[in-house]
Order: sequence, then structure tokens, then C-alpha cells
Amino acid sequence: MNRLHLIPLLVLPLAACALSPPASADIIVNDGFEDGDANGWTTTGNVAVNGLKAIGNYSLRHKGTANSVLHVATTGYSAVSVTMNLAATSLENGEDCYAEVSTNGGSAWTQVVHVGNGSDNSTFYSNTVTPAGADDNADLQLRFRGTGGQTGDYCWGDEITVSGTPGGIDPEPDISISGNGAFGNVDTGTQSDRVLTVSNDGTANLVIGSLSGLATPFSLQADACSSATLTPSQSCQVTVRFAPSSTGYQSDTLDIPSNDPDTAVLQFGVNGTGTEPGGGGFDPNFDPLSGSGNVSRSALTYSTLQNGSDPGSLVDLSAYSVPAEAAQPDHVFEGSLQLTGEATGGDFDEHKDTYRYTNNKDNPRKHLPEFDFEFVQTGTHLFPVERGTMTDSHPYWEYILEAGRVWKENSDSGWSRASIPFTLHQKNANCMHNGVLTFLFKDDGSTSKAAYQISSETCLYYKFDMWGLLDADYTPGPVANANDLRAAYQDEVNGRMPVKPLADLATDYPGADPSQFGGPAEVDPDHLTAVGFVIDGTHYVGGCETRNGTYPYCDNLALPSYSSAKSVFAGVALMRMELKHPGFMNTTVASHVPDCAADGNWNDVPYRHVIDMATGNYQSALYMSDEGASHTNDLFLPEDHASKIDYSCTQYSRKASPGSTWVYHTSDTYILGTAMNAQLKALEGSGKDIFDDILVEEIWKPIGMSPASQVSRRTYDGVQQPFTGWGLTFLRDDVAKVTQFLNMDDGRVNGQLVVDSFELDAALQRDPSDRGIDTSATGFKYNNGFWAHDIAPETGCSGDLWIPFMSGFGGITVLLLPNDTVYYVWSDDDTYLWEDAAIESHQIRSMCP
Repeated sequence: MNRLHLIPLLVLPLAACALSPPASADIIVNDGFEDGDANGWTTTGNVAVNGLKAIGNYSLRHKGTANSVLHVATTGYSAVSVTMNLAATSLENGEDCYAEVSTNGGSAWTQVVHVGNGSDNSTFYSNTVTPAGADDNADLQLRFRGTGGQTGDYCWGDEITVSGTPGGIDPEPDISISGNGAFGNVDTGTQSDRVLTVSNDGTANLVIGSLSGLATPFSLQADACSSATLTPSQSCQVTVRFAPSSTGYQSDTLDIPSNDPDTAVLQFGVNGTGTEPGGGGFDPNFDPLSGSGNVSRSALTYSTLQNGSDPGSLVDLSAYSVPAEAAQPDHVFEGSLQLTGEATGGDFDEHKDTYRYTNNKDNPRKHLPEFDFEFVQTGTHLFPVERGTMTDSHPYWEYILEAGRVWKENSDSGWSRASIPFTLHQKNANCMHNGVLTFLFKDDGSTSKAAYQISSETCLYYKFDMWGLLDADYTPGPVANANDLRAAYQDEVNGRMPVKPLADLATDYPGADPSQFGGPAEVDPDHLTAVGFVIDGTHYVGGCETRNGTYPYCDNLALPSYSSAKSVFAGVALMRMELKHPGFMNTTVASHVPDCAADGNWNDVPYRHVIDMATGNYQSALYMSDEGASHTNDLFLPEDHASKIDYSCTQYSRKASPGSTWVYHTSDTYILGTAMNAQLKALEGSGKDIFDDILVEEIWKPIGMSPASQVSRRTYDGVQQPFTGWGLTFLRDDVAKVTQFLNMDDGRVNGQLVVDSFELDAALQRDPSDRGIDTSATGFKYNNGFWAHDIAPETGCSGDLWIPFMSGFGGITVLLLPNDTVYYVWSDDDTYLWEDAAIESHQIRSMCP
């Protein structure tokens, strides 16, 4: 982006610069801060009059994120212009200085001058604007602000001038309309009415002609506006009816002619969807908003989304979230959204790149994959038709799309605003880079540019920020089975476990210390993604902080599984198959995996020893020596099943008797997934799949887990073998649901046991005679894909107190505590500490046997 588009003012005296107003104009306000103070300015943060950088002797210095605002009355003036000067020092990428003006009381701001990294050389840049709405304005506002984050980041504001022509503006009428023309879903044979208010916001009488434009199934039921004359500030009302006789999305336009010189005919869009009576199964006004629409916005404004240039700037993620005063949207989104320029647009700032993926050169990793997806709106929620990881042709990234929101802000000039969370999932791996996308739209397909930003991840080895402002196209139209999708989505949201902030534990359980869950002594806050504690049917949550504020959609934040999949996929699927087909766990690998039969090392290895990482086939028994070796690239990097299974079956030689020695291998879990899948097909039919049919259909869906969790990473070939030991995606409600199923519901769905109870008891350390196998990590055991550690000494309990848990690469821990509670943390600081959290759970409810 070229930031040097404004004329620099070097050492010329102010009188010699082209800043003076036209000869016929009067200076309303001029402030060069030469009196040594900032009288009249309202300042926030570190702001001071300073002589170090100035056009004359002094300027107004702003440190870091400080800002200053000046209120100016231009009442009685027309042709008002604003001139502002701005300089900057010591900025970095993503840090900027702005001079801005607002004509609507600070709700929206127009950029006058922008200085960013590369222009921060103490040079003053000047610009003059004549913003619409500045004439006869009782509260014109001027602002200097910075977004710097370092000690030496400064913005220097100087020499502001507001000028205008005396006499004010000629009296004119100004028509406006308010109300919601989006009827949502209405059953055929019924009707729904909307009341709209037409107002005169001008300074002269507004004369309205005859309203027209609506055709069946829309009609005008009450009309107090046709042929009306409205004095300034006066209004009238009309009632529009939607009475569909057929199903499907329909829209029309109400035409309101008047003597408004700027808008001869005001067109107001209405829309609705006809639905079958009794067949909707969903709330047409799902999760309504009750705000006024009067939103004060300084980032991703209407002007930025309509007229800004790519890539824009990193902003606080609150700019992507539903604001407190958000109102019901006027438009309904149903159809496809397509971005253009993904492969070349946007900006990228790298924080960590262990494997030197990108360095300083451009790379496809620095850009979004192609974006063209269908979405459906239900109430104020907007969700993608396809959920979970979606394979595509991009060499490095695949999308996970989740549900966002739609709302109205009055400063968006009649457009509705949408925001959608998304994730870039590393291809053939499990890193998650979480982002948000926002844009403006109308029913007719009009769309603003789409701003996007990624500023957090769950990924130990690759961390970056990515952002941009790309052109977007909205193609409205009916989506297949949209009403069924709406019903399913609402069922999903309504079926989530009740959520409260972690801080509420102190109130709900007096004496509890919420700071022990995901506390800084155990998890670095800079690398924390999500943390939660489940007790008595309530899900207490925290986390969701990013490098740029709080992630707006914590409920829909995609979490990777990494090796927690060894527990929740391999372990649970094996226990399910053991219940359905007794003796399943004693099947030997070679009998169902031909690749493992050739050398004889797998002929005597049963599934139960594979899930325990005790196959007897290994190279070194030292802790994680085999798993950390470079040759594991031959498992993780290939995209085809043949390569992965060949490595897994042939890499290690026989060193010990099966069941005797624990050595951690993700390749063992890949073998187990392959074997279970093959035996399932032999037992229940060739079309069966160990993930889709055993886990998703028989457990995940019945306990209400999200569509995101119902997709597994698979090989990129005709086999499509699930990875089994990694590659799942969870929302935080999924974590709460699956752990409650295992720990509190004892493997039961609606009271019906769906996994082998003996094997589940062994995995969760409920069987003292089967603690599992000792690992090479001192003090830890491993049983049916679950880890365990004895913390009796730390709690004061007599006897053993083995805590079963799941663990995942980078910093994922899930405790299934014996007092019917669950604690989990997702981070990427490569630490796995959890005893403080376990002991705090013990303080809330004893875990002693």
C-alpha cells in the first residue's frame, strides 16, 4: 500500500503553505498550539503540547493509542472545509496515526490524513476535506489518534483550520425512512405486517407524492404518507404486509417520491421467505437484537468497507463483533459470497516460523484460499451451508467456516452488516489460524468490500497476522433445503450446554478460585486459546484473547485435536466396537492390514496393545525419542494412504513382547485406525466408515456435537483414510459434550450404554486392577489411549488418586476428574501443566476415594 499519497510540509512557514481558505470564506477555528496549551481539546491517554516536532513552535503530541477530540460549531456556515496536519515517529507495521473528522457526533469518522510505517519520519502531511454534513453543524468533531503499541510510538497533530462561507445552507427537505423490511419466514396462507416511519430530517417542508412499487405478495395496508407535507422533524407512517402464497424467498421495493432535491424517489427494499405451515421447525426471529442502531465506530466504518483500499490495517477485533447498540438488520442474506483477489491481496506479518515456511518472500501461505461459499441467515445469525474442514486446491490452507451474525448500524446508510468467523486449517496437518470476515450487504446483491483479519492461532510452530480488504460479490438466491438447515442450526445452538464466565465460579461455588483454571503459573496467557471447567451441567469458560483483542465468536472458535484424537477417536471408537462386537480388541493387526503382514512384526499384536502404545515394535524406548525423530515426516507429510501406512508398518523392528513396553508412536494409532476401518467393513458392510458411522452417527450426533466435529482429516486419495491419531476439530461446546459423555454419563447416550463399560473404566482409572502401562515419563500411565497421573500426595487423599487426561501437541490438556468435573485448556506454548487446576477442582468438590 502506498502511504505517501499526501503532500509533505517540510520547513515552509504556515503562511506559505496552501492551507488558507478561499478569500470569500471565514476561518471558524484555527489552532496551531502556539499558545502552548490544548484548551478546548478533550484528550485520552498520553497527550501533551510539545515543541520537539512542529510546523511552528508547538504541536499536539500523542503517545501510543492516545487521542484528542475538538468540538466545533459551524452553525450559520456553508461550504465548510477542514484542514489538518499530521506527522509520526517510530511506527511499526500495523501501527498508524490518523487525523479524522466526524459530522454525526462521533458515530462515524472520515479520514483526513493517515500516516503509517514508512512515512513516520517526522514529516508533516496535510490534507483538506469538505465532508458532507459539515455545513450548519452544531457539533463538528476533529480527532487525532494513534494505534501504536510501543514506548516510542508518537503521532503529532498540528495546524488545524475549519473555514466556511457565512450564511449557512439554503433550507432543504431531507427524506429518511426507518423500520425493518425483512419479514423473515412467514407460513404460506398467513401474513405479517411491518410499520415503517418516513421522516423529514431537513430544514424545509417535505412534500411526498403517491407511494407505489409493491406487488403481490407484498402490499400497502395503511398509508398516512402519500400526498402528505411534513414540516422539519415531522414524520408519518405506513404499514407493509407480506402474505406469501408460495414457498421461497421473495423481495420487492417500496417507492416514495418527494421534493427532496437529493433523493427524488426513495426506494425501500422489503423481503421475506414463504414457508410450509408447520414445517419450519425454527424461530424466524432467532436471537433478535434490541439496540437503537446508534453505534459509535472508528474502525471498519461504512466508508472503509465501501471505499477503503487493500490491505487496510490490523484493528481491534471488537470492530468485527456485534456492538451493544446493534439493531435488527433490514436485509436477509441467503445465497453465495465470493471474494476476488485472494491470491494476491492482503498483508501478512510473521511472528514465528519454526520451519521457515515463508521468510521474507511472498508465498501462497501469506494469502487466503479461494473463497466462494453459500450462507443462510436465520434471525440475526448467518451460517455457512458447509461446516467443518473443506478440502480445496490451495497448496497450504483449507477453510473451516462457522456461524456469525447480521445486524444494523445507523451509520451504515441503510446497509446491513455481517460478520463471519473462519479458520485457516493447515493442509494435511492440524494447526488452526482463527480469523473473522465482515462486509455490508443489501437484499438486491449489493455488497461492500470484505475486511478480514487473522491475529490468533493454536499452532506451536507457525504464528502470524493476516489481514486485507478484498472485493466481494453477493449472489442472492434460494439455498437448497434452507429451512431444514435453519432448523438444524437452531437446534444445535439451543442444545449447547449452558455457559458462564469462569469468574462466576466464585459466586456459584463460594470459596472457589477461578484464577487457578488456565492461570499464568501453568499457561502463558499470550499463548492461551481456550480454557473451561464443567461442573453440574454448566460450562464455565475463559480465554479467547488474541494479539488484537478478544475473539468475537468464542462459541464458534475452531480448536484442533492433535493427539487428543488418540483418546477421543481411536480410544472411543475401539471401545464402541468392543461393545458391538465382543473380542474386537483382541484382533491382531496383520489380519486386517496387509501392509503390516509382510515382515511378521504385527502378526501377534492385538488392537488392545496398539491403543496402549505397547506394540513391541520400536527403535528407542527413551521418552518421545522415536516420535521426535525426523523420519516421522514420512508419516505426517505424505498426503496418500499408501505412503502413510507403509511407513507405519515398516519403520520399526521388534524389540519387546507386545504389551510389555510403552513407546509413543502416532504411526501406531494410524495403523489402528486402518485396521478398525477394514474390520468394520468386513463386519457391517463395505460402505461403512469407522469415523462417520461409528463415532459420528452413533455417538457424536446423539450427544449433540457440532457439525465442525463431524469432519475428520483424511488422506487425499481414493482411500480417504481418517488419520485417527490427529486431525479432528472441536468447538468448546464439543469438548464439554464429549467429556460429559465419558466422565459424567459413563459412556451412555440417553441412558443407553454405547461403549464397553470395562474398557471405559480402565481408561478413566476406575478399575484399580487395570491402571494401564507405565510410560517412560516417570509417574505417568497410559491406558486405552488416555494418560493418567497420581496426585494423591498433592491433595492429601489417602491411597492412589489417578487422574485420567487427554493430551495434544503444543499445549492441549483435558482432565476427566473423578469428582464429576472436567477441566480443559487449549494453548500453544508447549507446556502441559495442570495440577493447580486439578487441586482447585478438589477444593470445590473432593476427589478423594
